[in-house]
Amino acid sequence: MYSRFLKKILVIVCLLNVCTLSAQVRQVGRVVEINSNGKSMSGVSIEAVSSDDVQPAVSGNDGVFILNFAKKKRGDVAYNIRVYKLGYELVNTKQINDGVILTDRDTLKVVLAPPAKLAEARANYYEIFDNYQVGVYKKQIEELKSQLAKNEIPLAEYEQRALKAEEDLRNANSKIAEYADRFSRINRDDMDSVGRRAFAALDAGDIEGALKVYSDFNSLERLSRKIEQRNEANASISEMIPGMYEEIELRLLVGGKENRRVVGQMFDKIVESDTTNVEYLRSAVRFFCDEMEIDKVFRYGRMAERNCDDSPILAIVFTYVGRSCKSINDYKNASHYFEKSIELIDAARADGMEEKDYLNLINTPLHSLGIMYYQAYEFEKSEQTIRKSVEVRRRLSEIDPYYDGHYANSLSCIAIVLSDQMKFDEAMAAIDKAIEIEKRIYPSNPNQFAPLLAHFCTLKSNICMKMKEFGDAKELLAEALDIYDRHELLNCYLNLYMLAVLNLAKSEYNLHEYDEAEANCDRLVGLCETYDDGNGIYTDYNAGALLCKGDVLYQKGKFAEALDNYIEGKKLIEPSVDRIKRFKADMPKYLVGIGKSYLSLNDRKNAEDSYLAAFSIVKELYDAEPNNYQMLYETVNGEMADFYRKIGKKRMAKRYEGIGERLKGER
Repeated sequence: MYSRFLKKILVIVCLLNVCTLSAQVRQVGRVVEINSNGKSMSGVSIEAVSSDDVQPAVSGNDGVFILNFAKKKRGDVAYNIRVYKLGYELVNTKQINDGVILTDRDTLKVVLAPPAKLAEARANYYEIFDNYQVGVYKKQIEELKSQLAKNEIPLAEYEQRALKAEEDLRNANSKIAEYADRFSRINRDDMDSVGRRAFAALDAGDIEGALKVYSDFNSLERLSRKIEQRNEANASISEMIPGMYEEIELRLLVGGKENRRVVGQMFDKIVESDTTNVEYLRSAVRFFCDEMEIDKVFRYGRMAERNCDDSPILAIVFTYVGRSCKSINDYKNASHYFEKSIELIDAARADGMEEKDYLNLINTPLHSLGIMYYQAYEFEKSEQTIRKSVEVRRRLSEIDPYYDGHYANSLSCIAIVLSDQMKFDEAMAAIDKAIEIEKRIYPSNPNQFAPLLAHFCTLKSNICMKMKEFGDAKELLAEALDIYDRHELLNCYLNLYMLAVLNLAKSEYNLHEYDEAEANCDRLVGLCETYDDGNGIYTDYNAGALLCKGDVLYQKGKFAEALDNYIEGKKLIEPSVDRIKRFKADMPKYLVGIGKSYLSLNDRKNAEDSYLAAFSIVKELYDAEPNNYQMLYETVNGEMADFYRKIGKKRMAKRYEGIGERLKGER
């Protein structure tokens, strides 16, 4: 009897132990030194700072360490793992910082290197990549010169293509430091023979030779064959993927349509190899989001939603899907995915996620949602959301100075929103705070701080324009453009440069400096013609310059020329009016300009048609969103009243004046 009772007790104890163990995970790891043929490193401390259910570990003589998590389960993600050994630096930072998926099957590899060794590798790769990009640029220019000398291309085409080559070089140069750091952190010990041959060529400065090694091996075709033989090749498939990621990095560095096309095919095959691997899906969604291949972003996003049970990683995927929707002005779906991302992250916080991990994850979707609301003309929601983003990034900045730049960016965004809400003092204070933070980030590097200062000058000038302090706005814009020119930043910050030129022309117009304003409008139109690739990517600025020039010419009494500019600007935005709300909101300005020009040319019928078309659009906008379009509605009503007074229709004039008075009373 006693024996049987004891056995029952033992069985119960064993079952309890099993239940307890099922709620734990024992993550084994190993620390090695980079490019050392797998040399183990002892005495390295490893700590999961964000988890209160695990003790720090130290690697032994064989480099092995064990993190025993008491609460986490297999498949959970551990964030904010810190690795420390005096005189060494963590190499595989991306793998560790993105969050470690806990498993009792795989070993977590931690790679360290002496900082001097990494710095030497970075410098070497920087020189290799810089020489390569300069060589590509020189080759393009030599080819263009040859074609020009043989009369195969006209001078105008030569100049345009030479400017494009220079812009490509600048864009490539802006990424060299990032790629040099990435490549310095690749551990040759983890490479297969193909990767080692490719990197031997790369280290010798032969980038084309490195690409040829990968092309000859044809990893894409090999992976396709292995997938077809999946049942026999699962192990070898997973072994191929790391080498393909190395090839992807190199192709993205070299750039060009063909390399990016191949990279897209590689991501497709990598996902096909294991549609349940959330890391593969996250990487693919990120790439195709950058490539604006929206169909694939949706496809892989849905695949992740079906197959992924890790909320934080799925939240990141949803954020990329939301960004893709925002990029095509699909605000309904963008809002849906950003909110789903935020919901998942909030749920993870409720389940015990540490504060820094929570803030770091919610940072991007919250900020993106606020920007989306602004673009969708939902200004109240935008202000509320971006204020939350500012607080998140302020707190992150307090915890870790790495986030200072994020905090400054959110401050500049809230300044824009606040200025649109006529909260000018608060907007100016936000910009001053952003400048203070950015100076803290770049205390000894004026070249990096220069474009930021120029941008902040432009933001301040926008506020001055709304406050009708046009002289102050002009001074700030002149300072911004001087910074861009002195630091040769035009090509790198072309959009911001164009915005500064357009606002400078507007400020000069309001100061009645019409000749100067007209010259800057022509300057901006010339920039748009030079840099537009045929897809109308600078339509905003081109049309804005034509509108401003139309206003200038009208004030000069050149009514026929003013009319031509208004009509040309209207034609530029017309195809996108139904798709892009801000163009629809701008359309009445062009129509009013057309109407007043026709009136000055004694063409009353066309004048009235244009005014009525302007009123029709603004009435539609106002009826749908009165809070957002009240000022525009009042302005157009004032223009309508003025028009009818001029043509002697006083009753019609009073009708539109009455609308304006009624709205003022409602306020």
